[in-house]
Amino acid sequence: MKENPFRFHFQPVDQAHRALVHHWLKEPHVAKWFYGQGLQNTLNHLDDFLKGSASGQYWIGFDQERPFAFLITSVVKKPHDELTKWCSQEGEAITLDLLIGESDYLGKGLSPILIREFLLSHFPNAAEVLIDPEVAHSHAIHIYKKVGFTILGEFIPSYSPHLHCMMRLNLEKLRQAYEPK
Repeated sequence: MKENPFRFHFQPVDQAHRALVHHWLKEPHVAKWFYGQGLQNTLNHLDDFLKGSASGQYWIGFDQERPFAFLITSVVKKPHDELTKWCSQEGEAITLDLLIGESDYLGKGLSPILIREFLLSHFPNAAEVLIDPEVAHSHAIHIYKKVGFTILGEFIPSYSPHLHCMMRLNLEKLRQAYEPK
């Protein structure tokens, strides 16, 4: 059996982790970026996912057996999805949002590793990934650039009054750079 080359592993959120995700969303380092209608949408869609009826996927990231991160993905439904305009390649495109919930995991340089390992282990056939941090969240933008995301433009989403930037990652380039040999 081939040994898993990744530090982290991921599984879909289940009912047992719902309270933990709610707790993380109230943490000051998270609540600064998950608030208002965006937060409410996340909570509602998480409950829909747990009932089996959501369009997105909700994930927990683990370090060994300890849950520490929450990730959200969805498929861009080309060509009718409004996000299609941000895509550049044929093939599947996904969206990503994430947070590190456990504060003792912050400031250790783990976010780029978390993102790379998640995408490489769970989206082997996707062509590209879109992510849309607030422009004011310069730390997140810096992390996403380290992974290989590029800024495409700015916009104000329907769920927030604040300016966001759309960023895109070419997954083939990520696979070539980081896929375990």
